[in-house]
Amino acid sequence: MEILEPKQEQIQDYWARSLPMSFIGEAITYEEKREFRYTLQNYMGGTFKFSDFAGKRVLELGCGAGIDSAEFTCNGAQVVSLDLTQIGARLTQDLLKEATLSSCVLQASALSLPFKQDTFDCVYSFGVLHHIPQIENVLAQIQQILKPGGQIMAMLYHKDSLLYAYSIIYLKGITGGLLGRFTPEEILSRYSERGEGCPYTKAYTKSEAKELFSRFFDDVQIEVHYNVIDLPSERKIKVDLPDKYKLGWHLIVKGVNE
Repeated sequence: MEILEPKQEQIQDYWARSLPMSFIGEAITYEEKREFRYTLQNYMGGTFKFSDFAGKRVLELGCGAGIDSAEFTCNGAQVVSLDLTQIGARLTQDLLKEATLSSCVLQASALSLPFKQDTFDCVYSFGVLHHIPQIENVLAQIQQILKPGGQIMAMLYHKDSLLYAYSIIYLKGITGGLLGRFTPEEILSRYSERGEGCPYTKAYTKSEAKELFSRFFDDVQIEVHYNVIDLPSERKIKVDLPDKYKLGWHLIVKGVNE
């Protein structure tokens, strides 16, 4: 059973309260935020190769508090940072200013991207698309705004992961007594983020992600990273497993615009 599709206002209100990597109220510098981000998710540099986009136009779709926009920018990319929320746009602007980096930050919905056809060399979206019920609509727009030969890079949550099996289905669903009262999709949405009660989250298998992205892009490649679980009182505890077992929480999807 699929969860009911939430209203856009519900999604926007939730993320305005629960913006990832925001560190609101904490006296943490840009460099400290950067170190935290790329130490916690230490596969990102080798996977996304930020320096490969020097001189290229990059759209970050769902920039959150802006740390990845800063990474692309300091590696020479011409970045447009877009977020659904006003606070995300403001925090991204503030972060880029603190890092003495140029900025072009917009508040807009991924459902109505305000760009002309063939504008970007790359569209990057980390942990955003799986929160959008109308993901096909968004991918179709991304295809239009990418230049021929342009690249999409996205992170989606992985359904065939240790975190989904243990933290969502077993810990919350079975031990917590929620399975039966709620669908696995509803439990995932409720507990996928640090702030409880996300209106919509969908996890994808590798084959589902490849089939979906292949409708819009060529040469779709999938990687699996980030072997972690959530425990009752701690989040994102790393588990020492080789990536070859493909049990990580992050599906990295890359594709090329034809």
